[in-house]
Amino acid sequence: MRTWKQKVRRAATNWLSLPPDALLDISRLTCLDGREVIVENIRSLLHVSDTVVDINLGDSRLRLTGHQFVVTLVTEKEVHVQGTVESLTYLRTKEDAQ
Repeated sequence: MRTWKQKVRRAATNWLSLPPDALLDISRLTCLDGREVIVENIRSLLHVSDTVVDINLGDSRLRLTGHQFVVTLVTEKEVHVQGTVESLTYLRTKEDAQ
């Protein structure tokens, strides 16, 4: 169930013809040539290894698989990962599946 704040933000986004990530808590993923991934509006970094990076997006998780991963930047809302990306997978939470 959405809160009234989310409903107002969604209505404002639609009314002003803004991209969804402008006012809503929606993550943005940028993949540059399969060598660098930038994920904005994250909740937390869950797991980092040389071959897998798991990122909590709130309503889902993002799993990067590949090799030679190095996290080059972590802020409160953003993470930058470099390495060779073989796949990006969204893992939906139970709440989001309903």
